[in-house]
Amino acid sequence: VKKMAKKNKQVPRNDLQYEQLASEYLIKANPKLDEYSLAAHNLYNRALYDLRQGFFKKKYVKGYSQLDQMFKERYQKRELMLYHSLGYVQSAQQALREVTTVWQAFFKALKAYKASPSKFSGKPRLPHYLRDKRHTFFVTNQNAKVKDGYLIVPKLDLKLKLAPNIEKIGRVAFKPVANGYKVIVPYKVNKEIKYLPDNGKYIGIDPGIDNAFACASNTGNRPLLINGCGIKSVNQYYNKKRAELRQLQARYHQLERIINTKQGKKVVYQDTQAMKKITAWRNDKIKQFAHKASKRIVDYALNCEANTIIIGKNKSWKRSSNMGKRNNQNFIGIPHNIMIDMIKYKANLAGITVIQTNESYTSQTSSLDHEQPCWENGNKSRKKQGKSPINRRIKRGLFKTNDGRLINADINGALQIIKKVFSNFQVNDEIAGVVLRPVKWSPKF
Repeated sequence: VKKMAKKNKQVPRNDLQYEQLASEYLIKANPKLDEYSLAAHNLYNRALYDLRQGFFKKKYVKGYSQLDQMFKERYQKRELMLYHSLGYVQSAQQALREVTTVWQAFFKALKAYKASPSKFSGKPRLPHYLRDKRHTFFVTNQNAKVKDGYLIVPKLDLKLKLAPNIEKIGRVAFKPVANGYKVIVPYKVNKEIKYLPDNGKYIGIDPGIDNAFACASNTGNRPLLINGCGIKSVNQYYNKKRAELRQLQARYHQLERIINTKQGKKVVYQDTQAMKKITAWRNDKIKQFAHKASKRIVDYALNCEANTIIIGKNKSWKRSSNMGKRNNQNFIGIPHNIMIDMIKYKANLAGITVIQTNESYTSQTSSLDHEQPCWENGNKSRKKQGKSPINRRIKRGLFKTNDGRLINADINGALQIIKKVFSNFQVNDEIAGVVLRPVKWSPKF
């Protein structure tokens, strides 16, 4: 027990500082925005062409500075006018920085692949050209100003009402979406974050499908289940409608191209406007769900007076999931990573530390029987030892303990996730009395 307690003390507290947040706004498209978005697309592709040609001819462009100088000289010689096609020179420079970042990431991945190919699912490929005629463009805070609560960009004729308390902003992104443009305004956090010390009160979170998140604490509070059936229905409807649109697209050869591959000629399609609209609708629904669910989870932690949240997450869990065709589609369609990031930043703003941990054996072992989540207590080990039943997780998401008690399987997993980090945590009689009666919450979105 002393060794376990010593191990618990070594768990690091969070030192991540959120200096910037972002606020998003949806605006209608207009000719000026479309013009700059198309210019960003052309500039990105031309810069990528220069980088690719240098790569093929072994005449490498050395970073952003050389790329910027190339486009500046071409403009001065009147060979290529793209450098001043985005209204502001700084916007063009941001597009060139974006290309350089993608290109350097390719080389970094290629170097890591050569050092250890087993860590990758395949060899990194050269960055591709943009196909959509509209691309995200940026306006820096040299050209975008905040005045009386409004974002003002003179050359775009834009005056946008911002959320309260936004004063110092970073570079503003104009991202094309089906219904217009999403304006992403990063801004500095006014207050300094002070992280709360470890007070021995923890929240364990087990991500899932029907229960998007199962939250359990060691404080004696009733567990919380975040209902994921709504977002699952959104994904199912989206997949169904998109499949129907794909069939129509193939039948009428909409936005169809034929490319040559090593296996022969292959037909590829671009997304139609209908596809873009249904995708934008689905993404908006997911974002609403993620914001409401993450806020509810942080409120639950504050109510439990817990200064630490432990979330279960496995590396490549989406890619390697094997739960059947339908369950795989449901699981992969729920963006747990986005939701976990939202939980992290909202919890951190409240001073709560968030720890992510491997969730192996948490669903196979019993929290009420004080089992450690390890191989020795897992299903394969039980089979080898001749214990019965081998799998104690039964239908309808129930887990049956050794003494016959039934507990929600996701709540059991959440309790075991706490034990993954704080191994001396034990479910006492007070906790055992409430974990059998979880509260289910369904966000409206």
